[in-house]
Amino acid sequence: MIKKTFCIKALVIITIAVTVTISCKKNYLDVTEPSAISTDVFPSKVEDLDLMLIDVYGRLRNSYFNSDLFDKAAIGLDHTTDQGYNGAGFNEWMQNNLLPTNSQVGNLWSGHYGSISRANSLLQAMATFRAKGVTAGQESQLKILEGQGLFLRAVNYYYLVQFFGEVPVTTEADKTKLGVPLWDNVPASIEATNKERATIGAVWDFVIADLQKAETLLANKKSWDDANKGRADLWAVKSLLGKAFAFTLQWNKARDKFKEVIDQSGKSLIPYNTYRNMFNGENEFSSESIFEINFTPDRKDVWNNQLNSATQYGVFISPSFVEDNGNEGTNGFGNLFIHDKNIRRFGFTPEAVTTEEQKAAPYIAQSVLLRSTKQVDPRMMVSTLQPYVDSVFVYNTWRKVGKGRGEGFDLTDNKAWNHRKYVVLNRGIWEGNGESIAANMYFLRLADIYLLYAESLINSGNTMLGLEYINKVKRRAYSLPVDAASAIDYASLTANTMAAPNDHLFNNPLRYERWAELFAEGSWWLDVRRWKIGDKEAAYYDKVESGKLVWKDTKYALPIPDSEINNNNKIQRQNEGY
Repeated sequence: MIKKTFCIKALVIITIAVTVTISCKKNYLDVTEPSAISTDVFPSKVEDLDLMLIDVYGRLRNSYFNSDLFDKAAIGLDHTTDQGYNGAGFNEWMQNNLLPTNSQVGNLWSGHYGSISRANSLLQAMATFRAKGVTAGQESQLKILEGQGLFLRAVNYYYLVQFFGEVPVTTEADKTKLGVPLWDNVPASIEATNKERATIGAVWDFVIADLQKAETLLANKKSWDDANKGRADLWAVKSLLGKAFAFTLQWNKARDKFKEVIDQSGKSLIPYNTYRNMFNGENEFSSESIFEINFTPDRKDVWNNQLNSATQYGVFISPSFVEDNGNEGTNGFGNLFIHDKNIRRFGFTPEAVTTEEQKAAPYIAQSVLLRSTKQVDPRMMVSTLQPYVDSVFVYNTWRKVGKGRGEGFDLTDNKAWNHRKYVVLNRGIWEGNGESIAANMYFLRLADIYLLYAESLINSGNTMLGLEYINKVKRRAYSLPVDAASAIDYASLTANTMAAPNDHLFNNPLRYERWAELFAEGSWWLDVRRWKIGDKEAAYYDKVESGKLVWKDTKYALPIPDSEINNNNKIQRQNEGY
């Protein structure tokens, strides 16, 4: 009797068919796994394959977008955040002093490979299903499912090659360096789970091939109904394909792909007042959204990623608030707060640092004036909460935000502004439906595509149109008509930004706009890598609460986890520096 069982080796989940019947003259013992589903009966219909696809979608929250990874890999490495918690795990990420034994590095690796394994199982099951014969209607359904499966597999490799590839791709020669193992099928044996690292170029080629095939399969799937709006459509595929071209220096192809999205998708930048709250559980799946990670409230088991469809990310970055008695509480764990240097980069210049100065009326009045007259970048108010100025609705009343909390650190001389993107603003996390948070997280949105289109235009010789698309994004931030020239436009690609004169973003509108627009969304570290500005960023931020930032170019790559090195005998070598 043939059954399906699962074996974990080299941090890749694999499916192996095994014979488990023992016999002699008579079958005295018939050993089977009662919870296993035979491949003879599953999948037996297209709906079964869709269930497998939904599982792959669900696993997006177990990798980069996992709440206990995003707070480190997405906003810790790039110094979006500083830390209020003094623990080795946090310290390693904030200072980018990671070890191959770091459990979260291992989880990042295994989370993405687990998703890839499920995507491969889906694609293999589709091939088997087709081989039995399908109707024209079934084939139409299968193409749409397959396109989504290929997109999701590409998403996982997109992150793996950028975190674990030996070097960022800044020249063609970089593509010959080591990337990550490539899996396009389900291994049939334990030995087959050992695989060498493909080159960085080969991994990107694989991603591009998956997306190009998905583009064909989803050619007519340009939108989804409300019940399925969390799925990838043609525009998500084209957007990620454009990114893959841009991140591999194929600027003409990137430009053309982004133009298709901009001209044909019907997407548009939403008004600033709507945009301001699109990260807090409101205005989701708007005209600006291309693909977002869809979280829904779920009280089944709030701390179990396998059983819960919500996210706990807002718990880790939750703001402090002033209680009725004047003490400061925290709407969650509050482990992380905005790095002080980010406040200055947004153009906020008052230099008061002590808690009492931040509470003082003159300081608050000056802050309000700078914000209301837009002397600071308005996106500062999208991304941050200023202590004693902004408010959150907690325990049935609006309460002023306090300073970010410190556990093991003295934050007396730290502004400790709070996070706002993906934060719960309208209730106490521990009240009502508890820690189950449902704010969606954005993987692809139009402002990102505008700025990458601008970069592609600039790198393919059309600097004036590139500058115009940079200005479109800036105009929205200032509540101005997106398509009309304005007084706040950058006049050139080296015009002054809100950053300080000693900041390397001061005379670089493209890079500044990507930093400001996509702040705290998990994009900046990937930009830092591909532009190779890690040394400049470390010099600007200087330190975090746990210590001084010391830069080495080997820090562009994370270490291959020890568990993979030990279990995969074909891994050629560890990344340099580890």
